Amino acid sequence: MLFDTKIFHGALQKAKRPELSKILSTVWNMPLTEYSRHLWETDTNHPTMELELGNAFEIEFYRIGFTEKQAKKYCKELERTRVLQTSTHITASEGPTFLALHHMALLGIPKGRTYFIGSYSGVPFANKAWSGCLNFSNHLDLESVISVHAPEFAQLKRADKDRIRDSSDRRISLIPGKMRDVRVFKSKIPKKMADLITYFSEPILDISPKAKTDDDFTKWASIFCTNQLGKIFPSNSILYFDLNEVISNYLEVVISNTNHPIYRLFFDNTVRNSVFAVFPSNTPLFTVNVSYKNKMRQEAVVLNGDELHSQNYRLKLTQENLITEIKSGVLCPGLFLGFTVLSFINGFVCFGSFEQIEYLAGFKQKWLKLDLLDNEIVNKSNTSSFTSGRCVDESGEGIYPLDILLGQEIKLNKNQTVGELMEPLITSLIK
Repeated sequence: MLFDTKIFHGALQKAKRPELSKILSTVWNMPLTEYSRHLWETDTNHPTMELELGNAFEIEFYRIGFTEKQAKKYCKELERTRVLQTSTHITASEGPTFLALHHMALLGIPKGRTYFIGSYSGVPFANKAWSGCLNFSNHLDLESVISVHAPEFAQLKRADKDRIRDSSDRRISLIPGKMRDVRVFKSKIPKKMADLITYFSEPILDISPKAKTDDDFTKWASIFCTNQLGKIFPSNSILYFDLNEVISNYLEVVISNTNHPIYRLFFDNTVRNSVFAVFPSNTPLFTVNVSYKNKMRQEAVVLNGDELHSQNYRLKLTQENLITEIKSGVLCPGLFLGFTVLSFINGFVCFGSFEQIEYLAGFKQKWLKLDLLDNEIVNKSNTSSFTSGRCVDESGEGIYPLDILLGQEIKLNKNQTVGELMEPLITSLIK
């Protein structure tokens, strides 16, 4: 693609993507391998990681099945390296965009390092990543993904034919329709998924943990995606986990500490008023599942005086109430709280896609106007570690992890430039 810097820069600015414009104008023609090495060249002079955050990671690693020895090993590595991939949503099986950002990041990862993927679960199942689906391309027959003997296979076949007619993106839903708007965080494996899972093809079953009705969905998805990406990049150490679980574990503890900035954000009126004089007063702090018109759906929760509320949820803001609602899983931490903890209190470098680099830069700019956090840490925070793109084949069709897992002879191109990996996304980014 012939890249006109001025035209493209202007189009991204017009689309309100100034950070993306700044980054791509610099690295568009840079080889992926070189760019990836730069991603991992991070400042080794970190602030001390809070004990509460280290413990929160450890609890999450136990939840997804690691031993105490393994969990502590990974926590020590995180404390030392302070790098996370935070671009992805938790999903049963990822697509071409997530595959591209992993490809971009893993090309330059230092030898011996673990690629930690903190996937975001504070989204409804029907998000753009289709969290409740196995996603694949037109390269595969439905029968190569799931047995013809699966429950309601004829219905799956009809839906698949309709989708092929309209799109190159294909998927098998593991959830019933009533779960489309339900939040992924703290969700349970539905009976539909438990019934279907045993009918998938052997390569899928080989990497899938057991799926029992009412077991934890995000635990299953984290293990499945770890195993799947491990098959595609077998020489790398890869670990997916639920980022919202980590932040939730952390908040349970620090809200009990009256000296902690997060406690003060909620319960010190002077601090709270100063923060939300700089940040929008309707900044979502949490999400919540609510019943609406006989269905469950996710709603954003904001702070209004001494109350947390969404359209159909109210909570009087007391220390006890807040801890109870977080501990029970009713409240799921949002992006603002999560990245404040990771980037601006604990100095994590968070690899992010085109949306994240914009709002993180905005968060940083606003926190620097306040004195609640350590401004030296905020000022040094790296908010521009960009990872994105779309893996496509020679015909321009998307490449899915499942395509590779199920034997499609596809090799990811290591000799591309950043711009070539990004090119399939450009039209959608400048709309």
